Amino acid sequence: MIGRAPPTVVAQALDRLLVAPAIALEVLDDRLGGELAACFARGWTPADLVQVGGRRLDEDGVGQLTAAVVADGRQRRRRREDLHQRWRDQLEDLVPGADAHQAQDHRRPSRDRLLNGLGVLWLLGGLPELPATIPPPGSALGDPTGGSSRLDPRMTARVRALLAKAESTTFEDEAEAFTAKAQELIARHAIDEALLHEVDDVGDPSVRRLVVDDPYADAKASLIASVAGANRCRVVYSPDFGWVTAIAYDHDLDAVELLATSLLTQATAAMTRHGPVRDASGRSRTRSFRRSFLFGFGHRIGERLRAATDQEVAASASTEAGEGRLLPVLAAREQRLDDAQAAAFPDLVNRRSTISNGHGWRAGQAAAELADLDLPAPHLPPR
Repeated sequence: MIGRAPPTVVAQALDRLLVAPAIALEVLDDRLGGELAACFARGWTPADLVQVGGRRLDEDGVGQLTAAVVADGRQRRRRREDLHQRWRDQLEDLVPGADAHQAQDHRRPSRDRLLNGLGVLWLLGGLPELPATIPPPGSALGDPTGGSSRLDPRMTARVRALLAKAESTTFEDEAEAFTAKAQELIARHAIDEALLHEVDDVGDPSVRRLVVDDPYADAKASLIASVAGANRCRVVYSPDFGWVTAIAYDHDLDAVELLATSLLTQATAAMTRHGPVRDASGRSRTRSFRRSFLFGFGHRIGERLRAATDQEVAASASTEAGEGRLLPVLAAREQRLDDAQAAAFPDLVNRRSTISNGHGWRAGQAAAELADLDLPAPHLPPR
């Protein structure tokens, strides 16, 4: 956890520090506060830090990082610093883990606490700059990119209800009907929202990070990318951090989070119904089958969503309200999205994924056919 220094060197350094353990731990806390502030200035949020900590630290290290993040937030609130509501929400989600760690921390030897803290410091000091998703503490409370309109809460509730029914039914035609209706609602809202703008006043896109967990994280990220691509959203997968960065207008991001979450649930259920998979020699092919299944499902769903989106846009562009207005606004937004992605990821590298199980790919595409999306559709997905 402490770089490549030999264990004996680390141990000797710890022993010298622990001549005065209270002072050493106080200095450590001060350094942690400074590193957290630097991370926040580089675009990291509380949830981001704990997400990456969970991938690179042991359980005690994650606990210490969580406790430090929550303590930092509490200190800022006592100082009456401005904290965005989404920042406060993230801190609240971390409180149980921080409190649980603190309850046990006093029982740990000072040497262990210091070692864990040094590991956290090492992690924080090496984290790169990220595109901001929430204004950092002490900054203006507006959205970091200027913001755009969100999905209407009442419509969002209707969409969530429809997708919940799609996820719960065992009948594929019912799931298709529920999902298609949800898409129709989202499509109408997206077109109506776009028609509120002019070409020279399309607003600025926002940024969100969507966590993708193992197993099959790359296949899940690909499914999200397929859904996002059909809904005017740019995505970049960061496997080292375990998330997809999505760049789009807020209503499209809301839709992507809603639909992607639902489709991942539906795809996982369809995938597991196949049970264990073995080849002719009896060797397990379950892992390669399931990964390929998710890639196939995502690819076909993306094709259907894009076709549905194009259909809805064409129909709306031909109306009296949309004629001559809708397509230029959408084109202007596409350019804003390209510019925002280039600014956030100037060194972006495109990579291809390989599929090792044709049976899984075909089964995934077949499942996507059953989850068909025939009605007008654009925007929806998960977190």
